[in-house]
Amino acid sequence: MRRLPVLLAALVFTSCGGVTGVPATGAAVTTSPLTPSPMGDATSPEGTPATVVTVFDGDSMLVSEGSTPEEVRLLGINAPESGECFGDEAHDLLQSMAGDRVVLVGDELDQYGRRLAYVYVGATNLNQEMLRAGGAIALSVDHLMLTDFIATEQDATLRGVGLWAPDACGPGTSRSSVSIWTVEADAPGRDDEDPNGEFVVIANSADTVDMTGWVLRDESSVHRYVFPQGLVIGPGAFVTIRSGCGADTVADLYWCAGGSVWNNAGDTAILIDPEGTIVSRYRYPED
Repeated sequence: MRRLPVLLAALVFTSCGGVTGVPATGAAVTTSPLTPSPMGDATSPEGTPATVVTVFDGDSMLVSEGSTPEEVRLLGINAPESGECFGDEAHDLLQSMAGDRVVLVGDELDQYGRRLAYVYVGATNLNQEMLRAGGAIALSVDHLMLTDFIATEQDATLRGVGLWAPDACGPGTSRSSVSIWTVEADAPGRDDEDPNGEFVVIANSADTVDMTGWVLRDESSVHRYVFPQGLVIGPGAFVTIRSGCGADTVADLYWCAGGSVWNNAGDTAILIDPEGTIVSRYRYPED
């Protein structure tokens, strides 16, 4: 396992390209339950009124326009899946905010045939409220409110609310010395021809940490890398996780993801401890 320069121990792991964004354990942060901003009675923007039939999770619901049911995916966010840490809380938050009636703005479909939309109650954008309360992460896909959504997520991470709280998925840990140091999303040449040219570097500035059961993920609900049994990162050391296949060593681990993982235009790398708590976040381009 290669060693980082001595300077590493003095850094707070914001790195020169990304932002960790998750308060260290012991920092003065708010860990209150998910609470959206108060929703006023202002008029909704022009869109399609719909009745909420059911809320599936923190970023999707079934609505009805007259007698026709339609599945809606909240544009620009991704909430924890059912069964994942904070999945139930995200579901309950969206359900409580949506109520019985919403207004949909947007009519494009995703690859699963779901309508992509901003969902409003009055003048309140529920997509953004999920981010504000720490109930979802902002996706780096291009849409009209992308800049606002990223800024709202960043604010939630700094406040340590919702899924960004250090005790979000169990007792707070003291593992904040482990951090995502950098992400190389764009391999030389074609990404599909050199998947190992795409990688993430994890660094440790303090005591040795056993990484067994830790998870590295991107913004999507698909890509998850589980660290192997017995993998440790020593003080001042780092390990590289490459997207392609290969034989693991103490310095290099291989995801063997079957293709590229990290979007060249923008993505977020997230490091999660065995309890499911987010320990480090690295968004690129910068917030």
